Amino acid sequence: MKYTLNALCSLDCKQHDHFGDIHFIRKTSHRDDIIIIDASTAEIFKQIRSNNVLTADFEAKNADRIARLVADNILVPLQRSVGKVEKQLTKQINLWLQVTDSCNLACDYCYIPSLYSDKSFHRDTIFQLFQHFKDIEGLETVHLKLAGGEPLMVFSAWKDEVQWLRTQLECIGISLELRIITNLTRLTNEMICFFKHHSVIISVSVDGLGDTHDQHRKYKNGAGSFAAVMTNIERLHARGISPSVMITVAGDNYLGVPALVEYLIEQDMTFRISDAKGGYLTPAQFEQTMDTVNALLDKAIDQGYPVSRRVVFSDLRTHEAASTPCSMGSHAAAIYLDGSVYFCHTEFQKGQPLGHLSGGQNLLSIIRSGKQKHFGLSDDCQQCQYRFVCAGGCPLYRVNGKSPMCNVYKKIISQVFDIYNKEDGKIT
Repeated sequence: MKYTLNALCSLDCKQHDHFGDIHFIRKTSHRDDIIIIDASTAEIFKQIRSNNVLTADFEAKNADRIARLVADNILVPLQRSVGKVEKQLTKQINLWLQVTDSCNLACDYCYIPSLYSDKSFHRDTIFQLFQHFKDIEGLETVHLKLAGGEPLMVFSAWKDEVQWLRTQLECIGISLELRIITNLTRLTNEMICFFKHHSVIISVSVDGLGDTHDQHRKYKNGAGSFAAVMTNIERLHARGISPSVMITVAGDNYLGVPALVEYLIEQDMTFRISDAKGGYLTPAQFEQTMDTVNALLDKAIDQGYPVSRRVVFSDLRTHEAASTPCSMGSHAAAIYLDGSVYFCHTEFQKGQPLGHLSGGQNLLSIIRSGKQKHFGLSDDCQQCQYRFVCAGGCPLYRVNGKSPMCNVYKKIISQVFDIYNKEDGKIT
């Protein structure tokens, strides 16, 4: 088949010391409207730009890549099938699903604006999601994060619906990956059996050891939650379940985070370390913490701790180049209790939803209507060597078009790539 290129799209390439050549297509509608592609996809673009007709064998070999370029309106078929409507494509979709606004803790830096509302989870939301999933062309995997509030407070409200969803998706060849975002202060044997049976990924928030954790993550009566969390982590380990830990570095716990990291390394656990957004942490505090943490990780390489497989650094794309710091607006979104679709869970109720599951518009179109929220990168970000690693940081917290942690992120990225190189044996 013959194709022509959308005149509003251009192919570019940027060399990066860690990732090598990064190929990307930029849409002239906005300089931040960028799609990163692999070298084979770039070759398709080049061939058509040279007026070469794609052979049947070449098309068959690159069918998925060509379909994506057509769906993104980068390639335009010169002979469209009569009546055929080109659909948007994605192999995976990532959703934060809010199942409750209730929480048994009173963390002082919590960024969920709808917390403690009296709204309840709509049971038909799961059914509505399935109707959307089955209509997404090319979908292979659904990544579903069950969150709140505290999702385990309402385990009985969603467990049957989630099992039903998994069964329905399996029948049409789509896999479901479940993750629970939890404070892990509540855990029953029934929950453990459910997690084990369904291979649920558990992400638990821990902000330090002992009192360091308890000064933030405490019950409403003021009592700390650390002892309960650690007991429940051990219960999971005893059943062969390895939870990952989410660390939020804030102004009150930044000095205690390295001790927690040292403990997690000793336990061979996976963790994510992030800076608290919204003014709860200064760049100097985060830099001090991460200098110590990365020094610990550098030493851990010598003991065989696999940093590249165990540690996620904030929203930095240290494993694969990306045009945005997260997949929101591309193939990810947040679903509120009532079925409203938001760009991000930090906007629940206070922000404007992109759409609704029952609104008639397909889910992928709703999600991609939010991509412009990533736009507006500063000139500094455009020229930065880490443009496709940091991508300007979270777009909802940028200041003058870039992350308030800009200089710290640059230092962290450099340290992390050095650690990766050491892990790969490239440096000693």
